Amino acid sequence: MAEQVALVVGATGLGEAIAHRLVADGRDLILCDREEAGTSGRLAETAAATGARVVTARVPLDTPDTFRDALPDLLRQAGHDALDALVYTMPPDDAFTPRPLAALTDDQWRRLAEDPVRHGLTVLQAAREPLAPRRGRFVLVVPAIALEGAADLVPLATAAETLRALAKSAARRWAADGITVNLVTPDVFAYGAEHLRGTDVDRGEAVLPGPTTPADVADAVALLLDPAAARLTGTTLIVDGGALMTP
Repeated sequence: MAEQVALVVGATGLGEAIAHRLVADGRDLILCDREEAGTSGRLAETAAATGARVVTARVPLDTPDTFRDALPDLLRQAGHDALDALVYTMPPDDAFTPRPLAALTDDQWRRLAEDPVRHGLTVLQAAREPLAPRRGRFVLVVPAIALEGAADLVPLATAAETLRALAKSAARRWAADGITVNLVTPDVFAYGAEHLRGTDVDRGEAVLPGPTTPADVADAVALLLDPAAARLTGTTLIVDGGALMTP
């Protein structure tokens, strides 16, 4: 059993890459998703090599109580009684599909703008109690369009910026408990949204060569979980190769 345990909410895409990095760093892992969460072959191999324990679970995010009630058993399965880190990274499956603002239906707005905020709030509301004993870290991963908006991706931009505001509020409230709350905001291409090349979202050329990858995002998360980052809270790290350079 590792000395530290991290919980990652979101088992695919960026969540899988982050989970792999945290296990490679020697942490035990709890991997949750709204759907069935599985362990990839690569993650299982890394866990075997590092001796990390990996627990997977399907956990609904409709209410804080549902998520909160699931945590004690998941921690017991992982061999821990508290969390060192919690990472939330789970936009809706089709969040990167362009939709004209004037054509959005009520159902689309609820699913793409309101539900992600509610799910993120659920995780935030349940996070404090298991993080406090170990003065843990909370990292929220949202796309960088939270900082600049995006034509035809208004629901996603709205949800992302709302979650960013919630995270900064939690950072202020939980600082007295020693809990840090930070954000990582990758460009949309880190999510695999290559169909958005040349659109309104693709506004700046990255000054660093090559595309942003899920591994780059995982590295940024690992940076915020490092002991040397203990004085960082309420911070937004933009992972886009220098395209935005927003202060």
